[in-house]
Amino acid sequence: MLEKYANFCYDQIGSYALELVEYFEDLRPQLSRADIPASLPEYISMMLFSSGAVFISSLFLLGSILSVTMGISGFIFSLALSIILPALTFLGLYMLPSVIMRQRASKIRDSLPFATMYMSTLAGTGTSTSELFRNLAEAEQYGEISKEAEKIHSDIDSFGMDISEALQRAAERTPSDDFKDLMWGMNHALTSGGSLRAFLQERAETLMNDYERRIESFSDQLSLLVEMYITLVIVGSIVFTSMSAVMSSFTAVSGQNIVIIQIAAIFFGLPLISGMFILLVRGMAPGGIR
Repeated sequence: MLEKYANFCYDQIGSYALELVEYFEDLRPQLSRADIPASLPEYISMMLFSSGAVFISSLFLLGSILSVTMGISGFIFSLALSIILPALTFLGLYMLPSVIMRQRASKIRDSLPFATMYMSTLAGTGTSTSELFRNLAEAEQYGEISKEAEKIHSDIDSFGMDISEALQRAAERTPSDDFKDLMWGMNHALTSGGSLRAFLQERAETLMNDYERRIESFSDQLSLLVEMYITLVIVGSIVFTSMSAVMSSFTAVSGQNIVIIQIAAIFFGLPLISGMFILLVRGMAPGGIR
């Protein structure tokens, strides 16, 4: 979907985007590491076209609605929005590759200990390096690592690269420092005549120790978060309900309005806070325990 949209945008304003490529060279490696299927000119075209579309739609659509409902102040407000929203759209698309890069790097780090153990097992059976990456690419449980392995196998099998060149290229395009170190280490073991199996076993042990330390750290953080949740949500809701009922006796707010506020807090506020807490925990949790 993104690739087709980028191609469409390039067909519309690609000539203008080509003139701006030199100002956005920092995006080129980010697009590769984020695995975004678009060239730099195509992505610049998408940024410009999307911002322009938001500008036109916000200016005319919001301008018409707000001018009718609010008069001249509504038109001025819509004009301000038609400047702010396209700017935010452009900034968001500019930052998108770096956000995706960090997400991919996190997923690779979470799966890398297990993928390295799997490669170590395959190397111990005498599997060739090319077949090793083919088998890893077919193991979809390793997520982003499987995608990286598929690219490496494609470089070797389809483009005729040797193992060393394919590993170096993989190290340059990956967003994960851990995976980059693994690729350079494998390349060194193969080119120096060392044992690939021994290297992978040692690296798998190191990565697994790091994974265990992150699990222990998350366990300590989770205990603190649970205490905060109990205090804020459970105890806080009880205190809020009791205090709001008492305060209704000393304020001009009617009892019916107090009940409405309590219902809104309980049936909307508490689920919202709980949902945010779940997202926070899922974001902090290392892969494999989510």
